[in-house]
Amino acid sequence: MSPTALPTARYDKKTVTFHWLSAALILAMWLLGQSFDYLPDGPPSDWAMSLHVLTGLLLAALVLLRLQWRFSGGRRLPRAQAGWLGKWSHGVHHLLYGLSLATLVMGGLAAWAHGVAVFDWFQLPEWRPGDRDWQETMGDLHGWLANALLGLAAAHAAVAAWHRWFLKDQVFQRMTF
Repeated sequence: MSPTALPTARYDKKTVTFHWLSAALILAMWLLGQSFDYLPDGPPSDWAMSLHVLTGLLLAALVLLRLQWRFSGGRRLPRAQAGWLGKWSHGVHHLLYGLSLATLVMGGLAAWAHGVAVFDWFQLPEWRPGDRDWQETMGDLHGWLANALLGLAAAHAAVAAWHRWFLKDQVFQRMTF
């Protein structure tokens, strides 16, 4: 039998939903974050920042729910590949979780450092008021982590596409409905 003729073991619907929602939110947040430098100060920039912070809170909740589900009820599948490729893939998935959490934590710290207001609903107190170097450093760290996360996620997506369209080995289908 060829690899394409084998039945496909799939992750459960909740795991798949968490995966694709996480991917969409990460991309949306990165795009919003990139818009800050191009928006004029005032309402457009404030609105984008507020949306970015709220989306970050939503993503943080989703990541925590995803981890809780992974450790309590989510379907576990064996590694799709044996040997060093399977270990590499496993490590990349752990790194994606780690970068997601680190980016979210650093984003929260950056928002706190700047004293961000969210849609006039609430405002975080400014951490180390007046220390612009500190605020810039926190924002830069958050941005670097976000870029690293997006880069790794893009590589992850490229490898998934490679499996789907070139290797045709059903690895991509594991994370579909």
